[in-house]
Amino acid sequence: MSKRPRSSKSPFLKWFTLSVSVLLLTIAASLVGYFIGFHQVQDELISERKQTQKLIEQLRELAAIDESNLTSVRSKDTTNENEIRRLKKELEALLKRERAHEEVKPQHEYAPNDKKASPPPPEERPLRPAGSEAKLVIIMDDVSYAHDVKAIQSTGLPLVMSFLPPSSRHPDSALLAKQQRMYMVHLPLEAVAFNEVEPNTLHVDSSEDEIEKRLTILKQLYPHAHYMNNHTGSKFTSDPEAMDRLIRVMQKEGLQFVDSRTIATTKGREAAAKYGMRYLVRDVFLDDQDGVENVKKQIKKAVEKAKLYGTAIAIGHPRVDTIEALKESKDILKEVKLVSIEQI
Repeated sequence: MSKRPRSSKSPFLKWFTLSVSVLLLTIAASLVGYFIGFHQVQDELISERKQTQKLIEQLRELAAIDESNLTSVRSKDTTNENEIRRLKKELEALLKRERAHEEVKPQHEYAPNDKKASPPPPEERPLRPAGSEAKLVIIMDDVSYAHDVKAIQSTGLPLVMSFLPPSSRHPDSALLAKQQRMYMVHLPLEAVAFNEVEPNTLHVDSSEDEIEKRLTILKQLYPHAHYMNNHTGSKFTSDPEAMDRLIRVMQKEGLQFVDSRTIATTKGREAAAKYGMRYLVRDVFLDDQDGVENVKKQIKKAVEKAKLYGTAIAIGHPRVDTIEALKESKDILKEVKLVSIEQI
């Protein structure tokens, strides 16, 4: 029996089978590689995400720290700005007072809210006895700084310095006063209106005990001061009860009140009469108007008052115009005797 021949398709089938196998292997390898690569990439992505999250958390922490620091810095900046603003305000006030032409305008004595107001007129007094000498006292109010003293001394005239009590704004006024042979205290009293209130100002409701304590301190600061005139004080001096307490204490302390007459309704005369004390009162403000010539007119008026009544008290301030006018008025001042306050 003869054998049957093999089919011619067998090599083709082998080739096909091999090819399919190779293809399947390739696909399988690709799939395996894909899945392996996918998981690797996925792992890498997860790792990167974790790293990113970690960085984000770190950035948030840094941002929180920065914000905290920024808030602190802003807080410090705000504090510094407030401090700078406060110091600037104090400096401006100090500079304002340091400028002689601003610092000592007399309106703050009798009309702080009206720069054009005229001072209360002087009261009428008995005429000068025939043959008696005419005496004039010129008080320089608001003396607070060394440059005030220097300016007053530059006139070469026997002017009476009235020193404001020491404060944070002018701490050396008492020390400056002690260098003088004779001086007064410019006693802060309550005004109807204030532009600027001096520390420890006496008010209409200040008790006798409070007044006594204040004057005791001032006597210690100014041991050679026997005369005090009021700084502002329009409300205080027009109050009869307040003036009664003040003059009663001053009499007990051996002090003499000089009325700056910052208001026409002052009760100074009545209080002085009640306690048997002399009543000394301002006749002329020298520098209620700006300008050297205006001050010179007031100096002439003060001289005329001294001639008319025998004595007169003029009040000025260590302003540039006032100092210059006094220097230029020496001839007319020779018509009277320029004296200290205790000489009238």
